Amino acid sequence: MRRPWLLGLVLVLMTAGVIAALATSETSGTGAENVGDDGRAELTAPSPDPPEPAAPNATAAPPAGNCKATNSNPGGTNNYIPDAPEQESLGDGFVIEGFVRQSLRCEPLEDVKVQVWLATETGGEQDNRATVRTDGDGRYRIETPPTVPQFGEPNIHVAVDGDRRFEPVFIRRVVDLDDKRAVVNLTLRQR
Repeated sequence: MRRPWLLGLVLVLMTAGVIAALATSETSGTGAENVGDDGRAELTAPSPDPPEPAAPNATAAPPAGNCKATNSNPGGTNNYIPDAPEQESLGDGFVIEGFVRQSLRCEPLEDVKVQVWLATETGGEQDNRATVRTDGDGRYRIETPPTVPQFGEPNIHVAVDGDRRFEPVFIRRVVDLDDKRAVVNLTLRQR
């Protein structure tokens, strides 16, 4: 005896499960924050983090004024190529900028190589990449063509790798199509 209603019930339950999963999932699916904005606000250096509480069996509290190090996130290393060429600009219409500091005492880091890459109207992530250096305030900035969706969403990558003083960091962040800027601040952990 056939039960067509049973097949219908299974399909309804599966559809409801997919809808529930989509409704409760992150937009980017990778833990990537949305860091885009309209680019009108002035970029200011991040404030020092509040001191972290001492570990349960610690003999002393961590020194005041230290900052929590930035952790790499899933997808941060996608399409990474070491030693991207240093360039001041990849185009115009979108800006990627931020500050780089060290976790110990939250001090800005000068002359750190920051690599950025993204898919744009002019090509994929392999084609749109450059290395820029931080200035005396730890600030970096590069102008690029506007980003385009890749795998469903516009995203950017920012990395610090190859500086023997600090642990590497690979970040993937998302933006909206109408954003003019992405702000990605990095705090590096000493090796």
